[in-house]
Amino acid sequence: MINKKGFTMLELLAVIIILGILVTLAYMGVSQYLDRTKSAVYEDYEKNITDGVTNYLIDHTGYIPLEGESLVVDVSKLICEGYVNNLEDPNISNRTCNLESYAIVKRNNNTGFNMDIEYSACLKCSGYESPACSNSIAGIERLTKDASCEVE
Repeated sequence: MINKKGFTMLELLAVIIILGILVTLAYMGVSQYLDRTKSAVYEDYEKNITDGVTNYLIDHTGYIPLEGESLVVDVSKLICEGYVNNLEDPNISNRTCNLESYAIVKRNNNTGFNMDIEYSACLKCSGYESPACSNSIAGIERLTKDASCEVE
């Protein structure tokens, strides 16, 4: 009688195939989770930008555009004045999305005692661009940071 210890090649191959399938499924799940997380971060940044410019214009009412006009406010200005925190790039560590991003403020017709103002955020961050970035901002008044303020 022969005493066989160990696994046959077929058993080892089956185990390797099953482990490969499990690793592939886990990788796909984790990568989808990371993509959803990055999308949520970008959406949160866009909301922070619009909230920041709203608060900025509440404190600086003289910059509210006239009816039918628009205003562009750089995120770097909002950061310098404390209305928005640094927008850390979720893809690249030690990098921010501050310098190319901005908010667009458009004032439509007034309705009674209320101002009809639209806020949109253009976030540019390691390959990601908000839909608002496709709007042309040529010829629109732009508020930029003061020279004394350092923003990355």
